[in-house]
Amino acid sequence: MVDLLGYGEKDSTPQSLVTLFLIASITVFLFFRWDMSELLVASFPSFHSSTFPLPLVFVWRLSCMLIGASAVVYMYRMETGRMIVIDHQTRSERLTHPVKFEKFVTFSSWTLLSNFAYFGLASAATFLVFVERNVPQWLETLQVAVFATALGAAFLTSTIVRFVILPGEVRQRRNHDHQFLFHNQIMHNFAAVFLTIEILLAQPHLQPEFALFGLFLGLIYAAFAYPFAYFWRGYYVYGFIDPRLRFAPFLQSGLASAISIFYLGLWLGSELVSYNLAIGSLVLLLWVSRIVQLKSGLATEDELLTEV
Repeated sequence: MVDLLGYGEKDSTPQSLVTLFLIASITVFLFFRWDMSELLVASFPSFHSSTFPLPLVFVWRLSCMLIGASAVVYMYRMETGRMIVIDHQTRSERLTHPVKFEKFVTFSSWTLLSNFAYFGLASAATFLVFVERNVPQWLETLQVAVFATALGAAFLTSTIVRFVILPGEVRQRRNHDHQFLFHNQIMHNFAAVFLTIEILLAQPHLQPEFALFGLFLGLIYAAFAYPFAYFWRGYYVYGFIDPRLRFAPFLQSGLASAISIFYLGLWLGSELVSYNLAIGSLVLLLWVSRIVQLKSGLATEDELLTEV
């Protein structure tokens, strides 16, 4: 089996950076080629034309924003955290205890922040629509763009945590109770749940082209990881994000692509909801039920026993 996380004789950082630059260039080209700003503005009204009363939609979005804000504050104020990371110098695992802003270097925390940002923007826009005030175009475009970004990121995060991280923790017999603290529950589970309910509640008209925003987020995170490790804290939160790995260009481009792929799956789900609310709702609810895990223990351990 090919060791995707192995280091080769030569440092792959130049190839990784070139790959990220090429993908970024193509993404920017497509952004303007598809006239993304016009698509975003055209999609905005559908976020505020729900069959449900607008005050109810506003209360829902405001509640999600407040829960997200509480998770961010809770995460920041915790005395310490616990992360198994890859040391930049030794290229081996080590335990670190991040505090305050250092906790926001994981992709999961970016998922939390994007979820909080969406519901904050959506709450502001919904209020303006409700009081019949003009919504600034920058707010229209940001709400839709951040929604598409948060959607792909949330489902990717929940899937990776549910099927990769938690089974790995159990397999190595690590105590992973910290994975089910309040802020982790929001970023790993409820971000996906909230956004699924948002699709069902608002039934927004999305476009497949919005998958580009997932690429943007993945590229930004991959580009952030190297200077963070090299110039600042000396570690990579995830082993596959190290640009020196033999197959790093493929791994990093895979991260960006995965966010977009999850978004496209959810776009298809939203189209199904528009076509048939009952069937579309069932598909999305079944999907999200498979990728969330709200407590430690039996579910993951049973899976491991099945593998033996």
